[in-house]
Amino acid sequence: MSKDKPSDLYSSAIPFKRPGAATRRENAHPMASHKFTVGQSLFFSPSIFEPATRKGSYCVVSLLPGDGGENQYRIKCAADGHERVVREAQLAVE
Repeated sequence: MSKDKPSDLYSSAIPFKRPGAATRRENAHPMASHKFTVGQSLFFSPSIFEPATRKGSYCVVSLLPGDGGENQYRIKCAADGHERVVREAQLAVE
């Protein structure tokens, strides 16, 4: 059995993180751009889990970052002025 110096043991070890290695966020695919624009009038279809939500004509108030890989929007109801946050899949061009 050889007697290695402590410095020799660490020089051959694989480092936990290499200097300059990309982080997970840097390797992630960028979010796709939003399909709709601020001010655009769209048709909103609520999911089956939102039975009291009014479907119909809404205006895009702002673009929001994605949640779970899907872009989100803040929209405002044309009829009553109520605002809500919705997923892109719930919107369609009128």
